[in-house]
Amino acid sequence: MVAVIWSASALIGRDAGYVSALQAALLLIGSLFGGIVTDRWSHRATMIAVSLGRAALLLILSGAAAAGLMSLPLLAGIAALVALATSAYDPALQASLPLLAPEASRHATNGLFDATRRMARIAGPSLIALINGIMPIGQFFLITAAGFVFAALGVGLALRGMSMAVPLKAGGAGGDAAVFLDRLIGGLRAIRGHRLMYYGLAGDLVGNVSWSMGVLLGMALYLRANSADPLTDYGLMMTAYGCGNLGANLALASLRPRRPALWLVMSKLTFGAGVMLLPLAPDRAWLMAFAAFAAINGPLENLALLHIIQRDFPQQRIAQVYRLLMCAAFAGLLVGYLSAPGLFGAFGLRPIIMASGAATLAIGLMGARLASRTLAVPQQSGTTGEISQSAP
Repeated sequence: MVAVIWSASALIGRDAGYVSALQAALLLIGSLFGGIVTDRWSHRATMIAVSLGRAALLLILSGAAAAGLMSLPLLAGIAALVALATSAYDPALQASLPLLAPEASRHATNGLFDATRRMARIAGPSLIALINGIMPIGQFFLITAAGFVFAALGVGLALRGMSMAVPLKAGGAGGDAAVFLDRLIGGLRAIRGHRLMYYGLAGDLVGNVSWSMGVLLGMALYLRANSADPLTDYGLMMTAYGCGNLGANLALASLRPRRPALWLVMSKLTFGAGVMLLPLAPDRAWLMAFAAFAAINGPLENLALLHIIQRDFPQQRIAQVYRLLMCAAFAGLLVGYLSAPGLFGAFGLRPIIMASGAATLAIGLMGARLASRTLAVPQQSGTTGEISQSAP
C-alpha cells in the first residue's frame, strides 16, 4: 500500500488519490459480490490461490520498475487486480479461525492473527525507511511478492489434511436461485436488528475515510510539501503507527472484550484525535508519537468486532458478516480517496486532514451512549438471544 501510494504520488501528485480510489472500488465490488463465487470453494483453496495470484501480479510491477517501464495505467491496473483478489482472502481466513481454535482460546487466536498484521505494518515502512536510497522503491513490490508466496506455503502446510467445508452449498427451498441470493445478501440478513453491528459498520466506514484521506494520502502529500526528507518521515510515521498497533494488540489480546461497545467507542476517539494531531507535529519525534497514539484504535476495533461476529453469528455466516465489514471499510476508503484531491485543492492539506480526524472523533462521541446501554439482538443460531454488553 505504501509503495503504491508513493509511486502514484510521484507520478501525479495529489491526484494519486484516484489510483487508490480504484483499488478501494475493486475491493468494495469484490466484497459485495465475491461470495457468489468463493463460497463455492474451500477456504484453504481460496487463500492459496489468492496469495499466489497477488505474488504474480506484483512481480509484473517489480519487473516493470526495473526495466523503466512503470506507468500510471500499469500501476493502476495491477493495483486494481490485487485489490480484487484481496477481497476474497480475509473472509476466508476469518471463517476458518473458528474451525482452528476452540471457543475458550478464540480471542487469543484473534489477537495472534491480528498481531501478525500489525508486525507487517511495522516491517514494511521500517524497511522503506532503512533502504530508502539503497533500493529503488519499485523493488519493494518484489519483497511483497515474496511475502505472498510464503503466505501461500504457510496456509497450505497449516491446513493440509484438515476438513475445510465449503461455507454454503446449493439446495433447499428455491434451489440455486435461493442460494445465489443468500450468498449475495446473507450478511445483511444475519445482522438484521443487531444495533452494535450497525454502529461497528458505520464507525468502520467513517474511520476509513479518515485513514485514506487523512493518513495514507493526506500525510504523504503533507510531508512531501513540508519535510526535508519526506519518504523517511513517512516511513517512520507508519512504523510508529505499526508499533502502536502491535503494542495495543499485545495488551488487549489477553483481555476478553466484556464490553465490546466500549472498545469500539474508544477506538474512534483515539484514532480521530490522533489523526487531528498528525499535521500539527512540530518534529519527527512528535509525528511518530501522534501516529502511535492513533494506532491504538486498530486492535480495539478489530478484536471487538471479531469477538462480536464469532459470538453472535453461526459459523456458516461468519464470512458473509465479515464481508460486510470489508464493504464498510472499502466504501470509506473509496469516499476518502475520491474526495481528497478536490478537498485538498479547495481547502489545503492540513485543514482537511484535521477535519477527517474530527469526523471519526464525532462518531466516537456519538457512540458513547451506546457503550453504556444493554442491547437486545434477535435470536440467531449460535447466539443466546438477549446479549448484554457485559456478557463474556
